Amino acid sequence: MNQTRARASVLTQEQLSQFRDDGFLIVAEPVLPEDQVMFVEERVDRLYDRWPTLPRRLAPGPSSEVSPPIARVHRLTALDPVLAHCPLLETCRGMAAAILGATQAWCRFDAAVYKYSGAGNVEWHKDFVKSTFGAPKRSVHFWIPLNDHAGNAGTLMFVPGSHRNVLARHRLGPRRWRLGSLPADATEGVTAVGVPLSVGNFSIHTPWTAHGSSPNRSGQTRKALILEFSPGASSAVRQVGPSLVSGLLSRG
Repeated sequence: MNQTRARASVLTQEQLSQFRDDGFLIVAEPVLPEDQVMFVEERVDRLYDRWPTLPRRLAPGPSSEVSPPIARVHRLTALDPVLAHCPLLETCRGMAAAILGATQAWCRFDAAVYKYSGAGNVEWHKDFVKSTFGAPKRSVHFWIPLNDHAGNAGTLMFVPGSHRNVLARHRLGPRRWRLGSLPADATEGVTAVGVPLSVGNFSIHTPWTAHGSSPNRSGQTRKALILEFSPGASSAVRQVGPSLVSGLLSRG
């Protein structure tokens, strides 16, 4: 068995059952190889060094002069093709296929989020509702720390069971809710869950799971990698989208 397939089985049946019940799973054990994570962090850091020169559709922000308090870079694998088949992505691809019960999984979206010291909270939201085009009905979303996330660094939080709300699956209702209170569709008596994560840890959630993050009150930048996988084989057009592929090819 190769390493990717071996890593695909690191989640127990109990954990997979918890993921289906809660809509998310926090894996606070050192599962992902630290050297793989550090490799990605180094490559992504280089992209953030170029943030002012990146296309705004890939590095959204109000100004090209300075990055926002919460800076995002989308389509990392298009900007740095080395990342497209790096060991970390392949490790997660194997786990995603096992979680989805598929023989293959393709990475439909990838991004990094750097939350700088002093940045505020991110309100409760659901990826499927927030997305312009939505997300496939079968997808699993990875949140991978690229550095250690202390408890005061803006921990990602989830609302258990929020993926079962019917309105969310039909993209109805508000796109965001204030973080100070739980989403209106949350089950009565439920408590939001969030724990500090270290390099090698990760969390997964469904497209319909409500999640947000608290302010970063630490003295460090909270760095995270986002990977979204769906069943099926990958291709260049599927990976980054036809318009972006065309643009990259036209630039030579």
